[in-house]
Amino acid sequence: MKKAAVQLCVLLRSFLFIGFSIQILLGLAWLCTNFMEVQAFAPAGGLLYPLLLQMFGGIPQFLYILQLGAAFAVGYVLIKPYGRQSKFWKIWYVLAFMTFPMALQCHLALLPHSFVSSLILLELMFCRGIFAGEGGVSVARFARAAACWLGLALLLPEYVWLGIIPPVLTLLLHLRKLCKQIRQLVYCVLLIAAFGGMIAGLRSLASLEGKEGGQNTFWFSMASRTAWPRLLEDHPRWSEELRAIVENVVWDTSRSPDNMERIFKPVLEQAVGEDQAQEYYREIAKIGWQMNKRQIVNQIAGDLLAYAAPSSVLQLQLSGRSYAFISGRNYEIMCMNHPRLTKYYVSYSCWWFFTAMGATVLLILSSCMAGERLISLSKFKFWAVVVIWSGVLVCFYTMQGAGIADYKYTIAVASLWSLLALVAMGRREFITV
Repeated sequence: MKKAAVQLCVLLRSFLFIGFSIQILLGLAWLCTNFMEVQAFAPAGGLLYPLLLQMFGGIPQFLYILQLGAAFAVGYVLIKPYGRQSKFWKIWYVLAFMTFPMALQCHLALLPHSFVSSLILLELMFCRGIFAGEGGVSVARFARAAACWLGLALLLPEYVWLGIIPPVLTLLLHLRKLCKQIRQLVYCVLLIAAFGGMIAGLRSLASLEGKEGGQNTFWFSMASRTAWPRLLEDHPRWSEELRAIVENVVWDTSRSPDNMERIFKPVLEQAVGEDQAQEYYREIAKIGWQMNKRQIVNQIAGDLLAYAAPSSVLQLQLSGRSYAFISGRNYEIMCMNHPRLTKYYVSYSCWWFFTAMGATVLLILSSCMAGERLISLSKFKFWAVVVIWSGVLVCFYTMQGAGIADYKYTIAVASLWSLLALVAMGRREFITV
């Protein structure tokens, strides 16, 4: 039985190698044919990314090179402990990790999501090393993780708190060890306070200069989550005062999910102020939930999948068998310059996602039967941090509103599926080079 399991492992690793190699070839072809193009996304927001655009004189190819280089470097250091040491395999593993199509689209776009993905993966890598040594907690690695948090918060405002989750969670999972190292614990707390102060100061300065807007409130997000796409059907049940204020924009708002923020929100808040608007958002959310519970639950489940594993639902959405996502617009933008190549690339990658995950599960089971241990107990807490953080990120974006599932915000999570397969296949020799 053990001998058969070993032979099956060799077969599955060879199969994964062939499948990822095809993805690499398609991804490199798409990269080469789109490198001189500019995808038609809306201008980037945030604080740091517009400054980068100005720094490089608005020439997109300079930023493409920087984003691709950052993604390659982060992929290299993230996968290095799990792969083999020859140069061919190092490059092959990183390319297999990078050529996930949704991630590669972001690496060739004038948007902050590529750098956000690279920074959060780099932060996770530093978190992996905080307790890796024999001497207890590494304050230096914790400082590097906190520096990643600073960069993330300047790229996207929600990472003010999303970005601090991995290092804090790492400390909590090692709390027993930290209780014996009070000095290091104090240093870590001081680092959090210092970087948090820098983030608050820079964001306050940006707000004063009018470079950064506010974030959506909890009740606006809940209203957006529960009200769309049945806004027209539900609005007669709203209070008379609310209907009078927004009657003229309900139809326009119902045409697209992002119109909740672009049209509905400004009209309501300018009419009654932000505080009173929260009460109306709460009313909208309550009525929407009462009238459409089943539909809302189904939509939330679909959005969770769209954020966590976009390849699993993108084809359904493109074929019209799922309700609207912004991810469909992303695909249309991706297809503008070379539609046939993009269609083959994305279709293959969606098919390969399911196939590779099935092969990976079989490989893990076969490896266990063959006596391998894919993940040591010392790495278990790191992977717990990865899973918990990924769940928080996916849930956060899912609850921002209905119909706005946009995979650009979670390409780091989506790329981790490829990492899982690459970790599983990198444990033993499976092909001769």
